[in-house]
Amino acid sequence: MNAPLLPGRIEHWPLVRLKPYARNAKTHDADQVAKIAASMAEFGWTVPCLVAADGELIAGHGRVLAAAHLGLSEAPVIVLGHLTEAQRRAYRIADNKLTELGGWDEALLLQELQALLAEDFDLGLIGIPEDELDALLADGDDRPAISDDAADAIPEPPIEPITRPGDVWQLGQHRLLCGDATDPAAAARLMQGEQATLMFTSPPYAQQRDYGAAREKLGDWDALMQGVFAAAPVTADAQLLINLGLVHRSGEWQPYWEGWVEWMRTSGWRRFGWYVWDQGPGLPGDWNGRLAPSHEFIFHFNRTPRKPHKTVPSKHAGEVLGGGENGSAKVCHGSGGIVLLRAE
Repeated sequence: MNAPLLPGRIEHWPLVRLKPYARNAKTHDADQVAKIAASMAEFGWTVPCLVAADGELIAGHGRVLAAAHLGLSEAPVIVLGHLTEAQRRAYRIADNKLTELGGWDEALLLQELQALLAEDFDLGLIGIPEDELDALLADGDDRPAISDDAADAIPEPPIEPITRPGDVWQLGQHRLLCGDATDPAAAARLMQGEQATLMFTSPPYAQQRDYGAAREKLGDWDALMQGVFAAAPVTADAQLLINLGLVHRSGEWQPYWEGWVEWMRTSGWRRFGWYVWDQGPGLPGDWNGRLAPSHEFIFHFNRTPRKPHKTVPSKHAGEVLGGGENGSAKVCHGSGGIVLLRAE
């Protein structure tokens, strides 16, 4: 496939430069053009027209008519100069027909419409014919409300899963493997002969999580961790960052990582850094008799001695990011080669 998947740029052309396709099979009556114009006046011109290099319209005839109705003189366009004449003809049809193949979740659509009504938003701008809109809203009176719990419920796994152990998914430049991280063959299948220079992982914290029969599934935590890092496909100068949190037993926190840390040292990994990921202030109250946990640890290992950088300038310093108790966190500085976040 040689066609570019992303447009190179959006240009602004005078409307007079755009030439309607004489055999355009999609019709636009005056009522539809008026609705498109009203939508453009409310939301702005959100979708550029698609044109050939000579100005012939491939998609956007209705938008051009609406622009003229609004008295606009220019249109945003994307030039599809790579299409043949046959492809242009085919795309004019596909551009309209493919959108018709999608369906609607009417329960969720009704919720969106009711939310817009609560905001006194003009539903005439969204393109649903008035009779269909009235029918949807009338049917909504007899439908049970969708609770947040039901909407967030995790469905049961299918009998025939889409993804099975051994499957590799290509996600752009990234690869995702369904498999066992302690299995060297699985790691080799994922990496395809390459080795990583950075590994950031958040394994289970001892056996504190409810995995059902946690001990039976996880077994020996040290053995689990040793299996993962013994099979890690990383270079000799790689940096390993492992996120672990506190675990309490018998009313006190447990240094469950000590045996594994010593095993890492005997395996040639240096204890380069130990960081605290600040997630915001602890919450007072009776959370098992203590403050709610507000931080996790990040253990940093490497094999090659190197001088730690106490403070590394960051282009994001001072920026407010998502997360933290109040929904934000500020980048403070880089320490030891990673970026630390402080909740605001």
